[in-house]
Amino acid sequence: MLHDYYYRSHIVRLILFSATVRRLAFTLALIPYFLLSALAHSATFEILSDEKKQENLYGYAKEKEVHDSGRYVIRAYRLNQSTIVIDGKLDEEAWERADVATGFTQTTPDDGQPATERTEIRVLYDDAALYIGARMYESDPDQIAATLFRRDGSGYSDWIHVGIDSYNDRRTAFVFGVNPRGVKRDMLIYNDNQTDLNWDAVWDVATSIDEKGWTAELRIPFSQLRYNGTEEDNRSWGINFLRETARNDEAAFWSPVPAGSDALISRSGTLENLRDLPSLRRLEIMPYASSRLDRIPGTADNPFINEYGAGLGIGADVKYGINSNITLTATINPDFGQVEVDPAVVNLSAFETFYSERRPFFLEGSEIFSFGFNSLIGMGDDPTVFYSRRIGRAPHGQVPEEALYADMPTQTPIAGAVKISGKTSGGWSLGMLNALTLEQSADYELPDGQIRSTPVDPLSNYTVLRVKKDFRDGQTVVGFMGNGVYRDLATSSLEALLAGHAGSAGLDLEHSWSQRTYRVNGRFVASHVDGSTEVMQRLQNSSARYFQRPDARHLDFDEDLTSLQGLLADLQISRNTRNWTTELRHYTITPGFEVNDMGFQRAADRRILTAIHRYEQPSPQGVLQNWSIFAATLNSWNTAGKYLYNLHGFGGHVRLRNFWSVNFEGIYSLETYDDRLTRGGPIARKPAAYQTGLHLNSDSRKNLRVWVGFNMNRSPAIRDFSLYRYVNLSYRPHPSVNLSLQPSFNSNRTGTQYVTTVSDPAARATYGSRYVFADMDQQTLSVSIRADWTFTPDLSLQLYVQPFISAGNYSNFKELSQPGKYAYSVYGTDIGSISFDEDSDRYEVNPGGEDGPAEPFGFSNPDFKMCSLRGNAVLRWEFRPGSSLYLVWQQSRQAFGNEGSLRPVSDYSEMIDAPARHIFLVKVSYWMGY
Repeated sequence: MLHDYYYRSHIVRLILFSATVRRLAFTLALIPYFLLSALAHSATFEILSDEKKQENLYGYAKEKEVHDSGRYVIRAYRLNQSTIVIDGKLDEEAWERADVATGFTQTTPDDGQPATERTEIRVLYDDAALYIGARMYESDPDQIAATLFRRDGSGYSDWIHVGIDSYNDRRTAFVFGVNPRGVKRDMLIYNDNQTDLNWDAVWDVATSIDEKGWTAELRIPFSQLRYNGTEEDNRSWGINFLRETARNDEAAFWSPVPAGSDALISRSGTLENLRDLPSLRRLEIMPYASSRLDRIPGTADNPFINEYGAGLGIGADVKYGINSNITLTATINPDFGQVEVDPAVVNLSAFETFYSERRPFFLEGSEIFSFGFNSLIGMGDDPTVFYSRRIGRAPHGQVPEEALYADMPTQTPIAGAVKISGKTSGGWSLGMLNALTLEQSADYELPDGQIRSTPVDPLSNYTVLRVKKDFRDGQTVVGFMGNGVYRDLATSSLEALLAGHAGSAGLDLEHSWSQRTYRVNGRFVASHVDGSTEVMQRLQNSSARYFQRPDARHLDFDEDLTSLQGLLADLQISRNTRNWTTELRHYTITPGFEVNDMGFQRAADRRILTAIHRYEQPSPQGVLQNWSIFAATLNSWNTAGKYLYNLHGFGGHVRLRNFWSVNFEGIYSLETYDDRLTRGGPIARKPAAYQTGLHLNSDSRKNLRVWVGFNMNRSPAIRDFSLYRYVNLSYRPHPSVNLSLQPSFNSNRTGTQYVTTVSDPAARATYGSRYVFADMDQQTLSVSIRADWTFTPDLSLQLYVQPFISAGNYSNFKELSQPGKYAYSVYGTDIGSISFDEDSDRYEVNPGGEDGPAEPFGFSNPDFKMCSLRGNAVLRWEFRPGSSLYLVWQQSRQAFGNEGSLRPVSDYSEMIDAPARHIFLVKVSYWMGY
């Protein structure tokens, strides 16, 4: 439930950008002044008082602690001589003297109605910490949902959360939550409604259950918050409380948040009477030590294989509070190993697969470096300007093809990294990140037995700078981001592979009014890359742009180019009320835009237009608990005006009073062009298609929960067809144990799977090349199995295993016969002949031809099968606040073949028999705060 609110709505030396980037940054830096000037003269909207808005939203006046401004207010009580023992009892005298926040209002299921159970919150503080005392009354204490799972987990449980806007900017909150069993959950909310669940703080909590309900007692050190460090006699912060009651799926806020609202932190109440808070210069040190054992499969002939490879690691993270709201974070010899494994995938497209960041150093404070905004729908090709997994990634280079064996590094080590982040009392948000990665080389063995070495990644420096400024109590925000990478290629042989300098600079904007009912978001970015002519040729010919397309008159391939520049312009307008949500978005990516050195980008040369209109009824009606329906359209053109992609359709969600729910969608795509299908060749035609989906979820309150559904995509004109089916089972045999089984099966048939491109002057109709395709039938079977056993809130064991099998069979080989049309000539039927040689596992094609003699060509059998088994086991013990011990085992095994059919039983045996790689890891970290 909490996620429904908090997800809505992602050292050594500093780099000097190239002269072009500096000029771009200077030009872009002037834009905020013009924007702010315009905004200052545009405040002609009718601004209702907060109190009046509450009456408009709910239809009745609130009888609570309401300040004259319309905001809910609670006063914090200062402790002088008293001491609070964190035991979940609330039996100290000071709790009785404190003001009480009560009278919560439902967001779900009965929006605007009083909460079904009484809740009382009290707030105390001393020189070191803030104390929260919460009493959750229950008419039937046996109905308290007190599930045990690991920190930051989710499941069937009651919760109490406190969100503290210590910046008092009405956009940012540090959230601390606990369930009746003492399970912690903390997160950071930024930009009013965006959530970072990976943020962790060091704090204490205790809970207890009695005949009246349950209580929670929290101690939150001021060192874990960020606030204005100026001297104030009486400081005020934003604050709100959320109680979640699982048995009736109720969410109730102290300061009301209407269902469907796109504003969250801006609707917080006020915490007053914070006097003489310390201006902290906190210091936190977290040293770590790890030991790793790798068991790697290999052959005795490989001189680089050590069957049992061991490694030791030691390092430290350091945080220093420059003042109460600006923090310096540094890491020395960081441990960037991730505990979880990435899922297995088979990528048959020309585009890179996106994996989310999981490394602790980059997760912390990631909200400062976010650039952009949330959308309800998207094409999936809008660029990410800063993608932190580029730092410390696998090396770019490769060993020579003639090498028999190689010792290739799996990642580029980071020598050190430093970050500065925070927010000033004047509304300025500041962030800077700098990281240095070391040069890497790979050893390899040649056929004559010689051992040689070659560079595979150069010494590189990465820098990110982020600045934002809030206006109008956070309703208007203007920001700047600049980033860049510098690579030392002077002594490296990688000059033909990598750009020496790459970076981008841009502005983002958010402007809202009428209590954030209306919102305008925008971002405008300029990119610059420079390097050798070989690098620029590779970028021009990459799958993001394909400058070499022979029929693309709006593109100009330049073999002498040594730099590449481009622009991104992205604008969204939205309206959000209790029932209605409307979004309209347009963005343009010019052909030369390139940010993959520091960001993530799949496509350039694009103009995108999306829109969605949704109606949501959050209150019960008859047998319905809540429901929603939407209509949406997504459209894409290239900058030459060719219509490339479109989706037009509807969907919805229905939840019944018995807590069963169903989601559905129906989408239609008109016939369009496809400028990526031939992978650098002429444009092709894509026929019309339709998609349908249906998803059924059972009662989330039960110990056994079932999800079942399907998605189908079909193009009747060409018999393309895909069907994805899944069944997810979750079983809770005990409040501390959860088991889940998630099998899925996907069958996909396409008549235009790319195979290869062959140069042939006789193929005049297709600009001197043959673009070879095939029918492909692919089947994928995957099962995700999880077992979570939580012994205490601080001690848990998690098991995960994923068997994955995918097979693809190619047939009916053909070539594109007419650009711009869905027109293909099948070998052996329409033109020429084709044969298959089992000994060489190759196809040989004699295309024939009407335009003159055609040269025969061949290609390897593209049929494939991949069998993968991945899994891990993680024992986590937080033996004191902020200090943890991890015991981790990971294993992976893979088998590849060219049998294009799926045989689950034999494939499973082959998977089990495949050589396995095992990793055993022990890591301990110890938090020290001063």
